[in-house]
Amino acid sequence: MEEDIIFNQDEMHDSNNEHRCANANVHTRAKDLTPNQRQQIYEALLQRSVNGKLRKNSTNKVAELLNVHRSAVWRVWKRAKQCQANGVPVDISSRKPKNCGRKKVEVDLSQVQTIPLRRRSNLRSLAKALGSNKSTLHRLFKQGLLRRHSNTIKPYLTEENKKERLWWCISMLDPSTLHTEPKFIEMDNIIYLDEKWYNATKKNMTYYLHPDEDEPHRTVRNKNGVGKVMFLTAVAKPRYDDEGNCTFDGKIGIWAFIRKVG
Repeated sequence: MEEDIIFNQDEMHDSNNEHRCANANVHTRAKDLTPNQRQQIYEALLQRSVNGKLRKNSTNKVAELLNVHRSAVWRVWKRAKQCQANGVPVDISSRKPKNCGRKKVEVDLSQVQTIPLRRRSNLRSLAKALGSNKSTLHRLFKQGLLRRHSNTIKPYLTEENKKERLWWCISMLDPSTLHTEPKFIEMDNIIYLDEKWYNATKKNMTYYLHPDEDEPHRTVRNKNGVGKVMFLTAVAKPRYDDEGNCTFDGKIGIWAFIRKVG
């Protein structure tokens, strides 16, 4: 529901006086008006206008009716009159989303690929290379515009190494299935062995002691050369019966290669 609004300088002057002289008992408005509130204010003002001119005390009555501040009511009416004066459809929506808040920082992510990998190991060094802020890149990472990649060193394989690995894989095929549908053997008769070095102790250890207990005293010849212990582990393929119960968990044993002195 819309009406033609006629501009009247006297009305503008009277409305300003009305704004200054309205009583102070009107409820304080909310921080921001919702689109529904703005539409309700505009429709209520139209109902209290005659030929585009508000009746006396209309803004106060609408403010009390909708529980908003009278200045917000007047701003909505003023916006509507400005739209009518410019010959455009009445737009009383909030302009805050368009004109306030921190402006988006544009970062040219196409330059990332031109930066050496050694300068892309963390967001701080990458931000410095791009001339941007670390927080900006962190937001772009959260948005999925940057991705993190964990890179591990791969063994360098010669042609001979590749042939040996390929030959080992082929040797695991079941010969009886080569002419139909090749399948790998069950590997029930294969035992896997692996060794691992462990430090005998750590440089720093935490203990919980009794108040009257002496603090432990640990010594080594060189803190950078703590003694190590090697363990050998043997495992195999687990075994299950027809009902799915585990009959052999595959753990054969673990042995420490140590020598007791003294």
